[in-house]
Amino acid sequence: MHTLAVAEECDRMAEMFTLSREDKHTLHTAALLHDITKEKTPDEQISLCRVYRIEYPEVYRETPALFHAKTGGPYANELFPELCTARVCDLISTHTTGCVNMSLMQKLLLLADGIEATRKHKHLIELRDLFYNNPEGNELSRHLDICVIKYLDMTISYLISSNQAIDTETVNARNDLVLKTR
Repeated sequence: MHTLAVAEECDRMAEMFTLSREDKHTLHTAALLHDITKEKTPDEQISLCRVYRIEYPEVYRETPALFHAKTGGPYANELFPELCTARVCDLISTHTTGCVNMSLMQKLLLLADGIEATRKHKHLIELRDLFYNNPEGNELSRHLDICVIKYLDMTISYLISSNQAIDTETVNARNDLVLKTR
């Protein structure tokens, strides 16, 4: 249900941002494949990292949910090479942490993953409403950046409150967007 809801959210966002047909297809494909390794155990994730020669920070051992974004792209490419292009792999790899200099589609997938319709947490519902209503009337790309910052803030706050490690990519992605929206 979650995966289909993310794909639907991405489709809706792609229309808002008038993405090209090719970009819509790329974003939709990434949405369908973004959690392909999420259900794998931490040991399976580490094994995939070895197979695909993925380096990961020690924090991933403490927060194994982070692995699936890094292993998802190469794994999806192995299973579906005709669908999982380099661009799809790139979108999958940043869908949980974000990154510095995020592309429009990286921002859309990251945010769609957080605000899709099956998410019932009060703050995520509020963020979804904020994103689609744009009460301050900001230019659309600026509004997206503001919403992504809010989502990253929520993620970081949650990780702090639950005493979990925070991937530096998330902090760096947030700081990058904050500086660019000033």
